[in-house]
Amino acid sequence: MAATETARVRWEFLHSASADLTWYIGSSLAGWLYVALVLVLGKGLADPVRDPFAHLELLGMSLPLTLGLLVVASWAILIDAPHVFATLARTWLDPDEWSERRSILLGSTAWFLLGPAVVLLPYFLGSVVPLAPSTMALPSYLFFVFFRLWAYYHVVRQHWGFLVLYKRRNGDFEDPVENRADAWFFNAALYLPLLLFMTAPWYPETGMPDLGLDRPLMGGYSAASLLHPLFLALYPAAILSYFVFQALRYRRRRPRNGPKLLLLLAIVPLHLAVFSHPLLALFVVPVVTVGHNLQYHRIVWAFGRNKYLSRTEPSFRWARRSFTSVPAYFALGLAFTLLLYQGPWIDFVKSGLARTLDTGVDGLGLVAGVARPEDAALGARVAATLFLGWAMQHYYLDSKIWRVRRDPALGKHLRLS
Repeated sequence: MAATETARVRWEFLHSASADLTWYIGSSLAGWLYVALVLVLGKGLADPVRDPFAHLELLGMSLPLTLGLLVVASWAILIDAPHVFATLARTWLDPDEWSERRSILLGSTAWFLLGPAVVLLPYFLGSVVPLAPSTMALPSYLFFVFFRLWAYYHVVRQHWGFLVLYKRRNGDFEDPVENRADAWFFNAALYLPLLLFMTAPWYPETGMPDLGLDRPLMGGYSAASLLHPLFLALYPAAILSYFVFQALRYRRRRPRNGPKLLLLLAIVPLHLAVFSHPLLALFVVPVVTVGHNLQYHRIVWAFGRNKYLSRTEPSFRWARRSFTSVPAYFALGLAFTLLLYQGPWIDFVKSGLARTLDTGVDGLGLVAGVARPEDAALGARVAATLFLGWAMQHYYLDSKIWRVRRDPALGKHLRLS
């Protein structure tokens, strides 16, 4: 149904009010649930991730319950990793994608090699030119910082994608003033909390990579101590400015976009909360990502059901089976997770791969001048970055396959046009 021109607030949803409020807008409530669990159960624990907050008595055994298990592991295995499978079902199992994006699909496998190459490169260089130990460790450090930032950027870009879909649906996409206001506010509201976190006085206590922002520059000041008050002032200014902008436009009888504003109201406070508390910051990844995961599962499910269930060709067999039912979709996603990406079996594979690699790269470490190559844990780092390839491939493919304006077939299968 088209949005009416006389409505003061337009309420056109992508699927339906109930579906959108549950999966696209209300999915942030899952992040708030994690926030509540962390604040209530993690209070007073020396190590909130690993220390048990309770024990479960089961079959005569006492099983420790930790927030690492309740929040991090359950999210990673049951929600996050299966959403990576959703991308594979939508691309690698789709014959149309192979016809249209073969080079992109094949090229995406290079992301599995990036991490191991970055980790090993300084050791190869060190075997030719002597390098300081800190220099040899720098590429690995930079890689993990890059990965974490790309992961957050990926989440933010998906939220922006849904915001744009609501703009198109509710008729403010062609308004250049509204577009500029939305873009400036959205980026300020989601990136300023990250900058506040990185410059916070308690950032070094989180165990996150040392960014060097708290090191003294002159007069006892550091980059963090100078920038943090600035970011602290900019954030409420951005909130107030956008609120005034929306209020003035409403007063001037310019129809407001209800779903867009609800989406912002759902995600903006959550990102501020998780980056503003040292305890919550330990769980920042599942808190800000779980809503993104649920959004993604729902939109891929809509796409898969609309496109594949009607395709009876043998080449679409696996794509069709992936979306036959919710249990089938979940079972395939979980099978992918446990066999190839996350879980006890993958931890076992990583440890075995690390030991095997260490026997080969220890010699490289000696040639590069590392006194005790086993302390470098090269094998473990190579194995860890190799499996991060699944996530990076997912980020990369997502940047190619969800362009509604450039892909009319996508809008058709999502039934957005």
